[in-house]
This record gives sequence, C-alpha cells and structure tokens, in this order.
Amino acid sequence: MRAAERNIARAYGGRDVLAAVMGVGRHTLQKIRHESSYGVAVLLARAGGIPVEQVLTGRPHVAGACALCGRKGGAS
Repeated sequence: MRAAERNIARAYGGRDVLAAVMGVGRHTLQKIRHESSYGVAVLLARAGGIPVEQVLTGRPHVAGACALCGRKGGAS
C-alpha cells in the first residue's frame, strides 16, 4: 500500500495534493507506513483510478492494460 500511495502521490504532484483529493489529512497518509485500513485503501484506489485489490496486493499496473482484466491492446 505504501508503494501505491507513493506512486499516486507522485502523479498528483505530492502528498499534500493527494490528501486533499482523498479528503483526509496528510497525517493519515504518513500513517500508512505503520498502520493502514481498508477505508484508506478504498480512497487511495479511487484517487488513483485503480481497483482496491491492486492497492492491497501491490501488483503494479501495466500501461495500456485493462485495470479489471489485465488484457492489453484494443478490442479484437
């Protein structure tokens, strides 16, 4: 979950911006290192536009792949 938070925060331009988008305080994001909750994982997934399972497992998203099934490429 820490890696997902780091990557999504980088995409938003920092942890302060990510915390504002998620509607939580910056301190909540700092606590991810020591403790985490499913609620924070859901908010992080929404902010990143990825499934919550991906946040919890730490599985990276492949560029150009479907976030749900993992299939790459267009419709055939």
